[in-house]
Parts: sequence; structure tokens; C-alpha cells
Amino acid sequence: MKIFNRLVPGILIILGLAACHPRPVEDLALADVALKAAQKVKADALAPDFYRKAENFYLRAKKDFTEGYFESSKKFAHQARQMAEKAEYRALQKQANIRPKISDEDSSGTSSDPFKTRNSEGPQ
Repeated sequence: MKIFNRLVPGILIILGLAACHPRPVEDLALADVALKAAQKVKADALAPDFYRKAENFYLRAKKDFTEGYFESSKKFAHQARQMAEKAEYRALQKQANIRPKISDEDSSGTSSDPFKTRNSEGPQ
């Protein structure tokens, strides 16, 4: 009987702590905002691979949340946010036509780097 009296409170404490997983509401909200930002810059058309992955991760996070799998929901919400941010960045890159420069100077002979100073003294 002494073992039972010691064991029951310990088990109840462990079960109580296991049931207190924090709900990842903030993580889901951040993923949702990131998806909306990506959609606003037309990432669904300009970066469809990243955008679709973000959508799929977000839907999985919402599903896991409603089923009570909060750790899994948090993980998928984080992945959805990362993919949505990548999709947004790629879409903005394509909209701005950003391409790596072949050299530091453009065809007119002026530097494309606004922080580079022309200095006739010293090595270049």
C-alpha cells in the first residue's frame, strides 16, 4: 500500500505535465502572416515550388493543431513560415530582375557599388 501511495501522486504529476503542452497559436499566426505576405507579392506564380511547400506545411500544421498534436503542429508551422519567406524573397527577386553582376563596373565605366569610392591613390 505504501508503494501505491507514492506511485499515484507521481503518475498524476507526470500526466498533468504531459497534458500541459502549450498550444502553438503564435507559430500558426506567424506562418499565416508569412503566407499572406508571399501571396501579396505573387509568390504563387513567381516562386510556386516554395509557395506550395509553404501551403502544404501550413495545412498540416493546422490539421495537427486541431487533432491535438501540438509539437508536430509547431514544427510544421515553423517550416511553413520558412518556406513562405523563401517564396516571398524569390518572388521579389524575380520582380526586381536581380541578377549577379559579372564585374564591379558597368558598361559606362562607373562602379555599380554605391559604397566603393574611386581613389587615385593607393592600390586598386
